[in-house]
Amino acid sequence: MKIIALNYNYNLDKMSEIGRKWAYDVYKNYDFIMDYSAASYATFIDKNVDKLLHLYTDNVKMMKEKMSKYNIDQDRINYIDYSVELKKYTNELKYSFTVLNDFINYAKSQTEYTIKIDNDLIFYSALPQIDEESVCVWKYERIVRDGDPRWGEIKICKNVLNDTNFKIFNLGIFGLPPNYEIDEAKQVMDDMIDVDISDVTDVDSKVYHCCEQTANNWIFYKNQYKVTELYHCVDHLFDRKGLCIEKARYLLK
Repeated sequence: MKIIALNYNYNLDKMSEIGRKWAYDVYKNYDFIMDYSAASYATFIDKNVDKLLHLYTDNVKMMKEKMSKYNIDQDRINYIDYSVELKKYTNELKYSFTVLNDFINYAKSQTEYTIKIDNDLIFYSALPQIDEESVCVWKYERIVRDGDPRWGEIKICKNVLNDTNFKIFNLGIFGLPPNYEIDEAKQVMDDMIDVDISDVTDVDSKVYHCCEQTANNWIFYKNQYKVTELYHCVDHLFDRKGLCIEKARYLLK
């Protein structure tokens, strides 16, 4: 099993411009992103004593300094400089999660099960044994048709898939087998990005801000994957990122 994570300096102006209007409120600045990310990863290392974390970042030195504050097994973190790959998004970025989607394609194993962990998770226990023919997720959220039309998700699903009757699971943690249809998911995501939602949304955006999550959930549904939820061992603090720092305080040196 390969565990991967990505951490870098977000272009908050661009993220706000292309859909994440709350970017500055949630992510604040680079140092804060590094702080809550380190806290999150520290809880992963602490609870998963037999796992190696492959940590891709644009600043290995800074990430190591942040992680060194925690009393964890530092030898189980493999730091990979991802800065060259990130440069291609400097000027042209249509959608904030294109970076993450491309990263998963880049870093996933071709031979073993891969789990992508976000940088705002808190682990309370070790990952369980996972059926490696399944996909794993954080937890179930809704059926597409039951969501708020103002998000734009219903519109993109009607336009691209002609279907709103499938489940959406939160992909804060996302496990996928080696043969997962990642290229198909990317094509669906790109098609969804091209749907202008400005006539239904109330956040002054043309792009639905979770296209990659919706696209992957469509793949789960279309290809009849068994879905394993992991909320019992990990929390996803997507709207309370600073709380990661507080929750990991017990690990500080």
